[in-house]
Amino acid sequence: MILQELVDIEEYLQARNIVYSPPGSKNVGRNSIGISCPFCGDHAYSGDNHLGIHIDSKKWNCWVCGKKGSLLYLITTLERCSYRQAEEILKPYTHSDMSLLQTTNTVPMQDSQGYFKLPDECEDELLPAHKNYLQSRGFDPDFIYNKYKLKCVGPVSKKWQLSLIAPIYYHYRLVSFISADITRQRAIKYKNCSLEESLIPTNQVVYNMDNATNSILVVEGITDVWNIGNGAGALFTKLASRQQLKILSTFERVFIMLDADALHSTIVNGLSPADQLAQDLAAFTNTEIIELDHGDPADLKPDDVKHLRRELFGS
Repeated sequence: MILQELVDIEEYLQARNIVYSPPGSKNVGRNSIGISCPFCGDHAYSGDNHLGIHIDSKKWNCWVCGKKGSLLYLITTLERCSYRQAEEILKPYTHSDMSLLQTTNTVPMQDSQGYFKLPDECEDELLPAHKNYLQSRGFDPDFIYNKYKLKCVGPVSKKWQLSLIAPIYYHYRLVSFISADITRQRAIKYKNCSLEESLIPTNQVVYNMDNATNSILVVEGITDVWNIGNGAGALFTKLASRQQLKILSTFERVFIMLDADALHSTIVNGLSPADQLAQDLAAFTNTEIIELDHGDPADLKPDDVKHLRRELFGS
């Protein structure tokens, strides 16, 4: 059973893309955050978030309908899940008091697993369809396949059919993976290995971190990394988790080059995702935001990548 007081509620809300009002904003106390009440739908008719969650105790109540209760009860409603499932959902965002003070980039392993294994359907050769996908994205298929130790899944698979499997490493140890749909026809183009199956969840690591030394260029997706090469690391999303921030804080310099829309769309406190990341890291390392006019780092032309690498890494 998790201790609800140790849940980083803001980290959870950001990871689940749930809009919230920060402490001290309209209708929100200095030590609370506000969300739209799932019980009365206050935001739909008022435009405000009246369900307040105390940051320390995690107790909550809605100032409109009067509903209140435990954090787990709220999560079961937001996620439409059981209490057991709610606990599993909150585990990645639950940190002991010591973990909040850690400056090293260690993360807890799943106790039930001594090692991590990729899906049985993975093929150890670059299949024609997967090669065509990489070529269509502008990559050298054989180079990318071998450098990032990719695997191929053909049409015979219930969960990972026609996907490229990209292993995720933490200090050179295989801990999870993310899949890319090579058909480009699915609503979800990238799918993470489940929390239960991962040795370390994807949102607790930075993809390709072992191929960065003193400086790191933070991007969103795995294809961004493939295009930039060594020195680039992906968050898998626009917002960094607490553990990802710890990892990034160990680098001497952090360059931030998220997709172009991360510079314009705002999150709850009025900052863009790129600005938020820079602000979160500013006290621990040197940060710099690199702006893209459009698209994402995976779209950069080879000459642009070479110029960027010379500017950032001298290579």
